Amino acid sequence: MPFKSLAFASKKRKRLLPEVAITLVGLAALTLILAELDAFERIYDFSRAHEDYELDEIITALFASPVILLVFAFRRVRDLKKEIRRRVTAEAELRHLAQTDLLTGLPNRLFFFDTLRKRLNSQLRSNLPIALIQVDLDRFKQVNDRLGPAFGDYILKQIAQLLAENASKDWLVARIGGDEFVVAADVAQEADAQAIAKRLATILNRSFIHQSTECTIGVSIGVAVHHSASLTNNTDPETLLMNADIALHRAKVGGRNRIEVFEPTFRSDFERNTVLSNDLLRAIARKEFFPVYQPLVDSSTQKIVGAEALVRWKHPTRGVLPPAMFMELAQTLGVLADIDQAMFEEAVKKRKTWERMLQNPPRISVNISAERLKSPSFLSTVQAAGVQPNTIIFEISEAVTFEELDDVSKYNLDALEGLGVEVEIDDFGSGRASILSLLEMKPRRLKIDRNLTAPVVESEQARSLVASILDIAHTLSIEVVAEGVETSQHAEILREQGCSLLQGYYFSRPIEETAFEELLQSEQARSARWPTQGLGHRPAAAG
Repeated sequence: MPFKSLAFASKKRKRLLPEVAITLVGLAALTLILAELDAFERIYDFSRAHEDYELDEIITALFASPVILLVFAFRRVRDLKKEIRRRVTAEAELRHLAQTDLLTGLPNRLFFFDTLRKRLNSQLRSNLPIALIQVDLDRFKQVNDRLGPAFGDYILKQIAQLLAENASKDWLVARIGGDEFVVAADVAQEADAQAIAKRLATILNRSFIHQSTECTIGVSIGVAVHHSASLTNNTDPETLLMNADIALHRAKVGGRNRIEVFEPTFRSDFERNTVLSNDLLRAIARKEFFPVYQPLVDSSTQKIVGAEALVRWKHPTRGVLPPAMFMELAQTLGVLADIDQAMFEEAVKKRKTWERMLQNPPRISVNISAERLKSPSFLSTVQAAGVQPNTIIFEISEAVTFEELDDVSKYNLDALEGLGVEVEIDDFGSGRASILSLLEMKPRRLKIDRNLTAPVVESEQARSLVASILDIAHTLSIEVVAEGVETSQHAEILREQGCSLLQGYYFSRPIEETAFEELLQSEQARSARWPTQGLGHRPAAAG
């Protein structure tokens, strides 16, 4: 036997000797204990005294007890394994639920940020730019309110399915908010990110039909691209998402259904917008909004028969701001209805003032948003103001009228008709109007959008388009107002085509109330001297 084998055997014997010794000592101790207690004598005496007992069964049971214990031990181990598997499965399911959006089945915000953080860390090694593309559904809240949450959930599921079906293998797609989806993808250059965004816009801009109801959805997209060279210790998914969100906000402010790619200058604009948001919220309480008035004239006499009240914001440091600078922001902040209400109250007060100072005061048109129209308190405020027929007119944007008309809005419109308060459709032709919607809306008049009336002097096609709108309106007994009248030629063509009312810079720009009242008084005085002369036919001396 080799030396190594002998040495190994010797070591093995040395390990076994203590174990054998311990076993022998234990058996000896047990024998001594049994002997000391006369255990064997007691067992023998018991068996002689109870010969009718089936001792063989007892002995068999005693011998079988270790087997039973072994069976129980085996079953216990098996149950423990099952319990462990159940717990592991349950923990996996909980992790999955914690990382998954329950409605769409896509990864949720938590999983997205965790995975994106890992990608940003690995980007240092791969040297590939990462594009973060944020998708937001346009006017989804209005669709959800108008058609119900079931329809809204259906659209979200369809959007998620379209994203999942058209995603590449390396894309990370998630739903991070109500109607917000994100896609993270490795790209070679920024142009690739724009191409992905355009592809997604093409896929997602479509109509959805659910339970015989059709709805068209548009998307706004913000893109942020992060290059490995720009990564710092402060880089995190939240910063990248914030950049994409800023680009998305710019896309929405720019008119929706657009794509914007983040640039560093966007952040400063966004910060200024944040400051403006805080100022806007304070402006509601401070009553910093006021109306300016633009005349509405009769196309035949060119005399003022109405005025549109247009909102302005007297900012404490930036001066007077037009609606384009804050109305979109007001809608985002949810204060558009408050501004509408403020303008309505001002119009009611001004109309009462004109009734005292003028013989034939013009009616006043005020704009009303979808938020205000669908408010349950809207009708009560109109009734409380004591609005009389042909004094205050509500103008509703065509986009609001045909895309956001819910049951409450319909009820309020019917109630206004019952009160004798007229309703106009503003900017007609700028959205997706339909004859059926006109029948449902029952407006007293509609205003043709300035983009349709502006080219009528030079374009025969534009004149034909306006004529078609006029034919439809007259068939439905709807009066027509032409906006954007810039010259006497515009006024004459539109009058000949059948527009009964005109509005535009040819007659007057929007002016403050004092100037407008002077204009009204001047026209009434001029009408007394020249009854046939209106606002657009001033004598030279009148200026």
